[in-house]
Amino acid sequence: MKYLLIILFFPFILSSQNIDGNIKIQYEEGIDSLIQKNQNIINKKDGILGWRVQLTFKSTKEEIKKTRVNFTKLYPDIPTYLTYDPPYYRICVGNFRTKNEALKLNNFIRKNYIEAYPVQKIIPISLLRN
Repeated sequence: MKYLLIILFFPFILSSQNIDGNIKIQYEEGIDSLIQKNQNIINKKDGILGWRVQLTFKSTKEEIKKTRVNFTKLYPDIPTYLTYDPPYYRICVGNFRTKNEALKLNNFIRKNYIEAYPVQKIIPISLLRN
């Protein structure tokens, strides 16, 4: 039985190996234009859709600045972003490609910021690479 299986599959094993050791990559026609199109979309948006953790939102700038200063004292290595989306000021932290990465930070800071939660934001690619 073993010999029969070896005889049946031996031609497939030989044909699946590349004798000279070179790897051939075959692109579908038009893949380069799709890559360029995606890059143009990213450039128009000034980044890609990523995730940050929103700490809180307040109606006055003074209140939100206090939160930002306190967060920076506790976590100096995590970048903070202050935005105004009428009628509220919002403070978001971090730059993440996936929601799971943002959730890890959310769980890490949860003891100090109970109302924090992940939000989707357009994030410049340069900030995601660092």
